Amino acid sequence: MPRHVVSATVLLTDTDGRVLMLHQARPYPGHPAWWQLPAGLADPGEAPPVTARRELAEETGLHPARVLRPLAVDYRSAADGWPPVIDFAFAADPVPVGTPVRLSAEHDAFAWRTWEPFLQPEQRAWCASLRAAHRRGSAVVLVDGRDAAETATGTGAPVPPSARPGS
Repeated sequence: MPRHVVSATVLLTDTDGRVLMLHQARPYPGHPAWWQLPAGLADPGEAPPVTARRELAEETGLHPARVLRPLAVDYRSAADGWPPVIDFAFAADPVPVGTPVRLSAEHDAFAWRTWEPFLQPEQRAWCASLRAAHRRGSAVVLVDGRDAAETATGTGAPVPPSARPGS
């Protein structure tokens, strides 16, 4: 059977609509240190919603009170030495402006921001897809960061799978 990696991501906004972004303390294979959403790989046998809550708590010290809402499932093709990655993205309820964040050693900074100025080119399609799903309030299936329906019909251009936001 083919092997794949499961990861989970959390889109967390404040009541002003800004997105919590974390800056990696160190680069990892495939790209330099960059801004990203709270995310990480699933432990063996761990369900994606549990991974999302655990990663959010580990990386930020935040514990959402309510159930995380499914936002997207993204199948990312194998690239840069990684096997295929299936990333489950969830949205949390907005937190009050000024909510304190406690960073783990994985990150050296956090900020409540708008997205575009802080994204690497490889992240843009994926983040735009998450943002659109968040605005619509409905989940979406993605392939390499793009809406799977567009990719399947040939209307969406494939994206190089070098971004690993859930890594």
